[in-house]
Amino acid sequence: MGIHDLEKEIHRILQDSSKIRGYNAKLRSEYIKLNDENRRLKVENSKLISQSVCAEISLAKSKVDNFAKSEEVKSLQSVINLLAPRYSDNNQSDSLVASSEKIDEPEGVNTSSTIIPNTFPEGLDSSIQEQKNNSMNLKTVFPEPILPATSTNKISLGGAEGMGSQRDLAKPS
Repeated sequence: MGIHDLEKEIHRILQDSSKIRGYNAKLRSEYIKLNDENRRLKVENSKLISQSVCAEISLAKSKVDNFAKSEEVKSLQSVINLLAPRYSDNNQSDSLVASSEKIDEPEGVNTSSTIIPNTFPEGLDSSIQEQKNNSMNLKTVFPEPILPATSTNKISLGGAEGMGSQRDLAKPS
């Protein structure tokens, strides 16, 4: 083996070394690309997680708002259910009053078309409204019917002198 063989061997080793350097450069370039892609995907993943959390928060807020509104609706429905009998009682009594007024009208006269709104004498309109309010307040204060005083219904009178005593209100004087 001579010098010539050694030179060939050195040349082959140098070529292999050059190939290895080229391959290492390609690997390094691929590594940099993959590392950049990894960073980009991490940033995108963080954005998606943030969007997901925001969507979950928004959904939770919507559920809370929906629950609150449904509770408000239930509450208002129960108030409506409580007020409905009183309202229908008031409407029935108003319609009875209106029908009795129509009976008293002379034939051929339509008073509903002859009345001009807000032409009541001053103070009369407010006193009518006050009477309506008072009658509604009495219905809420006294939901049970008030019994007339009879010899069987004794009423206890309050006050210092009447404490504990009962008086028959139905006795003739």
